Amino acid sequence: RMSLVEAAVDAFLGAQTEIIVFMIAVCFHSLIFGKYRFAAPTKGLKLAKDLSPRGGSDRDGSPRQLLQPASCAHSAFVRAASSFLRSNHSQEEIRVELSKQLELSAAGKEIEALEALLSAISKPTSAKVLTAVRAVLQMQGLHPSMRLYELLLRGYLALRLLDVFSELLTEVEARGAVPPSIKVLTLRASVQASDCEAAIACVPGLAS
Repeated sequence: RMSLVEAAVDAFLGAQTEIIVFMIAVCFHSLIFGKYRFAAPTKGLKLAKDLSPRGGSDRDGSPRQLLQPASCAHSAFVRAASSFLRSNHSQEEIRVELSKQLELSAAGKEIEALEALLSAISKPTSAKVLTAVRAVLQMQGLHPSMRLYELLLRGYLALRLLDVFSELLTEVEARGAVPPSIKVLTLRASVQASDCEAAIACVPGLAS
């Protein structure tokens, strides 16, 4: 009988974490989606398009990178960088290529161009691109905008690299006020890590 009782208690305690995460998710959904409404999509605007005319896959069978529409001001940089990223390159090769393309077509507008690139890539396929972007920023002495920080954090979260996410988040918090969009990502990372205390601590900040 004691073993049965102990098993029941263990099962209850194990379920507590799932219940808390569920409650946080419900509160988060009510807070965010109850406050904001989705606007109707602009007629004729494509949400994603392939760089190639026909889409599909490359000759080697690998899927082509789908892109979101890039701003006209940085479309040349985005096209050149994205074309390079289709192939398998090392992190250092990506850094060198990004630096070269920035110099060629986005001098003086490096931050905006990198924002356009990360916004255009529908989903990062590896951390090499994100790390290469950070290396470019460091080597050129550039300070990321909050938008660029958000895109980097979103990429690390999608790749489930929570340690790197936390490291970069600390850098963001050192810059001062954290925007709501990054607070939402922080909550998602806490839930993904099953860190209930951190997730609950994030909720009040979302209401501000």
